Amino acid sequence: MTESITRRYASGPYGQVHLYESGTRGGNIRPLVCFHQSPLSGRTFDVLMRALAGERYLVAPDTPGYGQSDAPPEPLSIEGYAAAHGAVIDAMELGEVDVMGVHTGARIAVEFTRQHRDQVKHVVLVGAAVYTEEERAKQRAWTGAALQPTEGSDGSHLVGLWNNWAQFRGPGVTDAMIERYLSDSLRNRGNAAYVMKAVFAHDMGAALADLDQPILVFNVQDDIYDATARSADVMKNGRIVDLSPTGLWALETRTDEIVDLIRRHCDD
Repeated sequence: MTESITRRYASGPYGQVHLYESGTRGGNIRPLVCFHQSPLSGRTFDVLMRALAGERYLVAPDTPGYGQSDAPPEPLSIEGYAAAHGAVIDAMELGEVDVMGVHTGARIAVEFTRQHRDQVKHVVLVGAAVYTEEERAKQRAWTGAALQPTEGSDGSHLVGLWNNWAQFRGPGVTDAMIERYLSDSLRNRGNAAYVMKAVFAHDMGAALADLDQPILVFNVQDDIYDATARSADVMKNGRIVDLSPTGLWALETRTDEIVDLIRRHCDD
């Protein structure tokens, strides 16, 4: 039987926060709090949440300004997004938790952990880019062009958005998977660049080096593959699992393998 996912809203510091939840609270296994890539939403974790729902409680909030969560009045730093999530998670009174983040969500997960050092016990990241200055400039230019607001278009920008995602499809990725990413990107088009400014101002290397928690990093074949491999040089207590040639949809195409690795990493 496929485990179900429920959705609800909670009050956050910038309005309503939309949450995806699976599993049952309580029991002996810590909840897993999941932070998504931007400009996507918590449904990034749909398949993973269903796979783990029979054994632990999982929650994936939409970052403020993305998915169905209200936006802040102005762009936040990564630390600010982490604090906004923290306000909601604190109100849920979950106790000790493990955290997981993908790309932008990986940065948020790391900062959430720094802000909740005694509460977070294990960290799981998909993509943990430690940029060189050259990489940072290249990524800023590339994402800036891709996320520019469009008005009066003939629709050709939709093909561009599709291709921006499809270039990372890898083995086993269907058109429907890409369409979900595309639809999330369109939903938040107006403020899609907000969190990108925060990403390029964030020092992932210093943040990772500041953590004592065990860290598991999945490296997939995408635009930050080389920068993620560099995270091995700064983590005190971490390891990298290389999932190439799998791309961005690893949580959906290699679910069983990833779930097993998460269990072994977190269940102590």
